[in-house]
Amino acid sequence: MKTNSSIYLISDSPKFNKEAVAEFESFDRDNSLLLYSSLVLNYKEIFEQLPKAISVIYCIDNNDKDFLPEAFNEDNIRVIFCNSADRKTLLKSMSDKYFSESGNNLLIFADSIGISPDDIHKVFNLLQIDDEVIVLGKTNNNNIAFIGFNSFNKDLFLDLAWANLSYDHLLENVSKHDNLIHTLGNFITVNSIEDFKYLYAELSRKESLAYCSQTMHERFTHLFIEYKDLLK
Repeated sequence: MKTNSSIYLISDSPKFNKEAVAEFESFDRDNSLLLYSSLVLNYKEIFEQLPKAISVIYCIDNNDKDFLPEAFNEDNIRVIFCNSADRKTLLKSMSDKYFSESGNNLLIFADSIGISPDDIHKVFNLLQIDDEVIVLGKTNNNNIAFIGFNSFNKDLFLDLAWANLSYDHLLENVSKHDNLIHTLGNFITVNSIEDFKYLYAELSRKESLAYCSQTMHERFTHLFIEYKDLLK
């Protein structure tokens, strides 16, 4: 039985460099930066609630190298910088250097939210068998919030159309290989105004405190107030 577990938070673009960050739909650059950085910092809070035996690596875009918040200066934080637009090359490098260190690996995409410490424990519990297992995190809009696996299948992962990855596309490709598949649902990716509206509705529910602290709620609330007309 495999026991070692690692998490990789995967950025798909710069999150902290104001000059490099992509403007979110209808947002100005400052608030785009606030949105993207808040999603990453929210995960940092989540990861800090996990047992220290679970390794965490932040895969951050090269353009953010000189712009990381003070919170990332802690000695125990592992950060690797990468070309986040080239996900295939990133995964190939990670498979060579990191995936073999752990029996169970969890890729979490940094444009997502809704994953609690309990969800992470559930993923790793599902991976704790000798059979090859893949756990998919499905979002409300048919996207992918995370992928968990206990064996890295290069033929599968390096052949995916990462630029247009959806749950259906991933499930179709995963189903072609000899592995067990589990799907967990009700997660969120934030890539459009419709996603922003959904995030607002979900963070209004008290259950959201399981994956978003009061401090992080306040950061998102600033955006909800700033763009209240978009929430109608």
